[in-house]
Amino acid sequence: MELKNKNVLFVDDEILILEKIKLKLDDSSLNLFFAENGKTALKILESEKIAVIVSDLNMPNFTGIEFLKITNSKYPKIPKIIFSIYSEKRFINTVKKEKIFYYLPKNEIIKESDYQDKLLPFIKKALQKYNEIN
Repeated sequence: MELKNKNVLFVDDEILILEKIKLKLDDSSLNLFFAENGKTALKILESEKIAVIVSDLNMPNFTGIEFLKITNSKYPKIPKIIFSIYSEKRFINTVKKEKIFYYLPKNEIIKESDYQDKLLPFIKKALQKYNEIN
């Protein structure tokens, strides 16, 4: 799958996580966008043609769940990947209810030194889905 010029938005209140993603995926040919909260992410969605959203669930003030509900309403054709430390049943049920493309346990991804092996394959699958429905 061709990644060149595909826009991917990462939303996480943990700046160090966003910086690590940027460092590890910078040479992937993707156009990477970063937001530290849902409100900033919505502004990016209004101005850029985003193909995939990768979002944390647990964020202050504007939760990832609220962000997902809004994006599912306004941008239903954008595949969403949840990237969260939470794996409790209530969060998994929310993921199913909000029609999330993938749920990735953050603790497995952030331990890896190479995001290309763990995160990028899911982004590629989400981009394939985006291309199929758009």
